[in-house]
Amino acid sequence: MDRRQALAKATITTSDAAAGLLDPEQARTFIVKIKEQGALSNLMRQEIRTASSGEINKMSTGGRIIRAATENTDDGYRAGAAFTTVEFQTVKIRLPWEVTEDVFHENIEGAGLEAKLTGEMTQQFSLDLEDLDINGNTADVSGDAPFLTIDDGLLKIIAASTDAQNIDGSAIASGVWGKDHMFEGLNAIPNRYRNQPGYYWIMSPSRKLQWWESVVDRPDYGGGDYLLGEGGVIDRPLGIPILTVPSMPDTTVLLARPRNFVRVVSWQVRKRRVTGETDAQLAALDKRFYIFFLKRDVVIEEEEEVARIHTLDAV
Repeated sequence: MDRRQALAKATITTSDAAAGLLDPEQARTFIVKIKEQGALSNLMRQEIRTASSGEINKMSTGGRIIRAATENTDDGYRAGAAFTTVEFQTVKIRLPWEVTEDVFHENIEGAGLEAKLTGEMTQQFSLDLEDLDINGNTADVSGDAPFLTIDDGLLKIIAASTDAQNIDGSAIASGVWGKDHMFEGLNAIPNRYRNQPGYYWIMSPSRKLQWWESVVDRPDYGGGDYLLGEGGVIDRPLGIPILTVPSMPDTTVLLARPRNFVRVVSWQVRKRRVTGETDAQLAALDKRFYIFFLKRDVVIEEEEEVARIHTLDAV
């Protein structure tokens, strides 16, 4: 949150970049802070559309549709298929920033700072997209309203769905995440979906760490052996791998296939750069202006195959 607030400042000036002012004793480049890497976005589907609103078409058949055949006889039976749709409505989002020319002239990287700063903004843009895809809530003005209220994300869509499997985690083992929640979540998924590949337990890094701790503290599991390294059984409870996503709230875990989540893009990322050479106002202030635009939405193809375990204890 602090990073996003810092990047949202009206103009980046030399006072903001004071740590990089020229000094003969300093190294010659900035060290960019390590950022979390988006985990869920890389596994989600992305649909490119030309219209801002529309439908994703689906086709399915029922079960037990074959029939016995009798020679030279047609009983008139015909199997059918169901055609359904998922609606989308993309929302335009933006990331603007501007930098004074003094920043480029008086810092250790000089003109090279522009490329590094643009790369930093680009990476944060991607991370914010994943955060919005998960936590967006147009009705939630209690949090970071200018950001969260842009669009509804996966957690709100699932919570409002009558088809998705919503499980009150606080009613199981007093809300302490463990095997009982996992069995409840898996049992809630209809049988026809369980054998599909690509399911994950999607949780925050803190929730995963709490799971590890609960396992290694149990002597009947030979818990100490699990501390020898990440991977293996501890990271695949009930045979389903854990996917850690920094943007996931600690109090919620999803059992889902990321490929069932679709980011619909009707307007690919557009980047604009304007300098004082073409803009009189920027020239008067001796600044450069940058902005990214994108139109996107996030939808769920099959809500029935998603389980959300919510209201878990804090970690």
